[in-house]
Amino acid sequence: MNMTHPLIHSWGFDGQGGGGSLEWNRISNADVAQLQPCWLHLNRNSENAVHWIRHRSGVGPHAVTALLASETRPRYQRFNDGAVLLLRSINENEGHDFHDMVALRVWVDATGIISMRGRRLHFIDEIHASLENGAGPRNPGELLVAFLERLTARMEPNLDRMQEQLEELENYTLSQHEPQEMRRDGPRIRQKLGDLRVAAVALRRYLAPQKEAIARLMGEEFPWLPPEMKPRLLEVVNETLRLMEDLDEIRDTAGIIQDSVANAITAGLNDLVFKLTMMSAFFMPLSFIVGWFGSNVSGLFLNADSPWFPTQQGFLLEGAVLVAIGVIEVWIFKRLKWL
Repeated sequence: MNMTHPLIHSWGFDGQGGGGSLEWNRISNADVAQLQPCWLHLNRNSENAVHWIRHRSGVGPHAVTALLASETRPRYQRFNDGAVLLLRSINENEGHDFHDMVALRVWVDATGIISMRGRRLHFIDEIHASLENGAGPRNPGELLVAFLERLTARMEPNLDRMQEQLEELENYTLSQHEPQEMRRDGPRIRQKLGDLRVAAVALRRYLAPQKEAIARLMGEEFPWLPPEMKPRLLEVVNETLRLMEDLDEIRDTAGIIQDSVANAITAGLNDLVFKLTMMSAFFMPLSFIVGWFGSNVSGLFLNADSPWFPTQQGFLLEGAVLVAIGVIEVWIFKRLKWL
């Protein structure tokens, strides 16, 4: 692990809507019970933070194991009067895909909240700024609900962008295009549709268990979770469910459009192959005749030395025969509706 600073944010609640930041020197020599009620946002990449949460935080060993697991998926687990919530948030860090979701690990009980992250979570910075401005949560229960509300709300703009991209691609595929245009643009469109489907599946993978975790938390009774917070949690559950439905729609619609584009590309290729086949069929008899009369053999029909029909106008007569055959082929192709 990196020897980075263990403490990212901290806050001690005074119960009146105020409070102040805590220094790491004070935290490192105490457990959460001595700092209550407080919020500690720790850097999971710091060895000091991991050592403190294992040996000094007062959090039970089973809860610590859940918090420090290398691979996590959203879940909720109760430990006596405390709870572990493992959550996932949109990745807003520069240079990363938004669907490469960032893990947020939370321990909460009556003494406060300990949260841990490996990569930056922008909504956490916003909540800390609101606390410093005196407009933030007043206790650990409100802070946890604020986590869940902000985390869910940050997904909405990304889904809106995905839907806008999908509508643009859908409008393009529904408009009339020449087969050669679809052959040219088809791979690019299919790549964009594939990216949308990958993003939708990646987000849906974490939102489903996250909704279940929040719903389970909402059904619990804790002294640190006031009853007035339950309607806000219910709203988060409903919003998460709506996001899941939007992702299902994006994934399914992208799949339908992708199939439509694939069919259009296939139709364009079939049209091209058909035209090439018609060209081959058209020129095959003509090529045979030209090749025959172009042979360097004495005595061929329409040559000057031919015993059958000697003439000096063989080239013109051959050209006339080729034109006649071409006209007959065009008439036959049209009768067969090949042209």
